[in-house]
Amino acid sequence: MASALEGVLKTVGFIVLAALPLVILWFILRRMSATARSTVKTGLRLHPPRRISGTSMTLVMVDGKEDREHYFFDAESFYLRRDPVPTAVPLSQITSVTRTSDVIYGRYVWQVCFSKASGRKCVTFTNNLTLFNRDFLLFLEAVRKANPLATVDRASVIF
Repeated sequence: MASALEGVLKTVGFIVLAALPLVILWFILRRMSATARSTVKTGLRLHPPRRISGTSMTLVMVDGKEDREHYFFDAESFYLRRDPVPTAVPLSQITSVTRTSDVIYGRYVWQVCFSKASGRKCVTFTNNLTLFNRDFLLFLEAVRKANPLATVDRASVIF
């Protein structure tokens, strides 16, 4: 009888030890997302500009020159930077931030659509979200705050 009880206790102990890292990771991810929301809601200053696009390992050449577009944001605008002078789009003009089904280097491709005087424009990029860099989460919350009607998908470190 004692050996059966010992076996059950050992099994339960192993299950708890195996699940503990997953519970800790889940708690950290939930806390990171909540902190990003509270940072934007309390109106803390975002030090401009914050980069939200990942660095591409693929070299893109146009007319014999390297051509990569990088994306940044601050409290008021979303920036598209290909040339030395970035193009600014007010966060209130962003209509959607959605995750596509495309994956590059293990990261999903995100699509940001915004309205301009010439019509609707969309850009795609991979984000730079990591466990220690939550700028992309801050961007999503800033868009939600600036335009409550915008479609904004949820993000996490896993996707």
